[in-house]
Amino acid sequence: MSHTQWWGTINVPEKNSFLLNSSAFTLAVEHKSNEWCLHVKRNKVLDIDSVDNHFNQTLGKFSPVYCGELSRHIVNSNTNTLEIKPSLADRTVVCRPKSPITLVPQASVIIYLSTPVWVTIGVTDSKYRLLKEVATQQLSDTWFGSSTREGELCYASQTLGRLDSANLPYRMQRAITPLLIENKADNDLVFERIALPVPSLSLYMTKSGQLCTQNVTLVRENDGDFAKLKLGQPKPELTLINGPRMVISHGQLIRAFSAIFS
Repeated sequence: MSHTQWWGTINVPEKNSFLLNSSAFTLAVEHKSNEWCLHVKRNKVLDIDSVDNHFNQTLGKFSPVYCGELSRHIVNSNTNTLEIKPSLADRTVVCRPKSPITLVPQASVIIYLSTPVWVTIGVTDSKYRLLKEVATQQLSDTWFGSSTREGELCYASQTLGRLDSANLPYRMQRAITPLLIENKADNDLVFERIALPVPSLSLYMTKSGQLCTQNVTLVRENDGDFAKLKLGQPKPELTLINGPRMVISHGQLIRAFSAIFS
């Protein structure tokens, strides 16, 4: 089953507005003379499986003042070309499965994680000009590290962490990452949280319209929370939407699992 693509290039004449909205997220773009006004509203998501998997799109002469928080962007041209594109998060996303997972020594598992996508909004005249990036879901901040001095500021996201790809529902506002975890250490790996280095991943689209990333492998070779990160090559049938925000070296050691300090 294929789904309608909700991003792309839209011609928005001056004194017109473009509306992109679902049950959880609303973006309204208002085009004035040399000015683009962006209205953003996000509804609280209690259950990611309950999100309406359909975006409505409206273009015309209407006032979007009811559509949420406003930001105004001045440009030096009268271009009508608006570009909307999905992108991945700008920080590591700490995914918390609904229940802890234990891997015995030498065991491995593939977990399918999903993270909310961002919407990148820009205009094009002689070149592309980024106006703003907004998350389709409001994520809370979390610190992932062994102490207040060692670690990084991340986003927190709950995920079901499915083990069977056949059970993955279509989610237009989330990107799916197949994560292979290999426990090559001599002791059990018990984790409640997984730090997914989303800024180092590329965003793709499947033939059915689902957003996804390339395969990710975490290899734990010693006792502790660190693992080697390996990024797989995308499958030929995937379409590249956006490249990584940050390039990371293959096999780099990262803090990947439940940290002591939270």
